[in-house]
Amino acid sequence: MVSPTEREMSKKKKSFSVELKKLVVSEVESGVLSLAAASRKFQVSAASITSWRKKLREGNLVENPSNREKQLEKEVQELKEKVGELVMEIDLLKKVEAYTQRLRSADSSTITGLNWRRFRRDAK
Repeated sequence: MVSPTEREMSKKKKSFSVELKKLVVSEVESGVLSLAAASRKFQVSAASITSWRKKLREGNLVENPSNREKQLEKEVQELKEKVGELVMEIDLLKKVEAYTQRLRSADSSTITGLNWRRFRRDAK
């Protein structure tokens, strides 16, 4: 009888690096190994090798990002969005500050040399 852990181990999908896939395909295409011999040597199905050949010819044989890389990319994207929000908030606060400064200077009752002309015009 097969134990549950053995059953789980047998169901686990093998993963191969892109470098190994390219090596296997190059050996088959160069004639060093036949498809069947490469399949036996590298313990990979002939269908997988055929699929790798097709992907290599199309330029689609690339390394898939790991779960950690996907997690980091997601985190980077979230941080970029947060930075964008903060930049917009800072810009808004700067505009509000400039607006309140203009209001304060206009409401000032102190007459200085800088605003003397404005007050003289209002008095006429």
